[in-house]
Amino acid sequence: MKQSDRDILSNYYGSKLEQFGHDTRSLGWIPGGRKARFTALSEIGDLDGCSILDVGCGFGDLYGFLVNKGLKIDYTGIDIHPQFVEIARKAYPEARFFAGDFDDGLLQEEYDWAFAAGIFTIKISDNEAFAKGMLQKMLKVSRRGVAADFLLPTYSEQDAYWRPVPEDMLKFCRTLSRRVALRCDYMSDEYCVYLYKNDQADERNVFETL
Repeated sequence: MKQSDRDILSNYYGSKLEQFGHDTRSLGWIPGGRKARFTALSEIGDLDGCSILDVGCGFGDLYGFLVNKGLKIDYTGIDIHPQFVEIARKAYPEARFFAGDFDDGLLQEEYDWAFAAGIFTIKISDNEAFAKGMLQKMLKVSRRGVAADFLLPTYSEQDAYWRPVPEDMLKFCRTLSRRVALRCDYMSDEYCVYLYKNDQADERNVFETL
């Protein structure tokens, strides 16, 4: 990621954090939507006993959500904003957190599942290239799959957020894996995509089990 783009994101989230503190509004999220978002993303597959990478982890609340569901996971979170990571470490000392840019290749180990919740919304110099590059890198370090969310397009020309067309994002995901899914059934202004690492099919063209 360009330094100018890092500055845009750091300034945006830093100002929110200063205003709201440890609150979903610091992430630019509408209060009350986190549960629906985390539920949809986590339904990509069976996460119990798996290693999880949370890219743009913020406060690490995806970890808390999964643990509260009774799942046993090996969680790693990474975020470019050190203050968010500091709060996450205090809130969830049993998890691992790193301050840095995943786009720079800081984490090279493999994980069963990789997640990106709400990191593609703020407009930067080239959102499309950023999102596509991140999905490629996340899938590369995942053994089983990737789940990421995006905002649905709006008719307003004054919108301050990046909102890619779902069909376009699905088409791109199909270049990374033949086995993908698109969900628009959990929030009215958001959708998520699933990309599965195992996209092998049998003689009937039926995908193998995960």
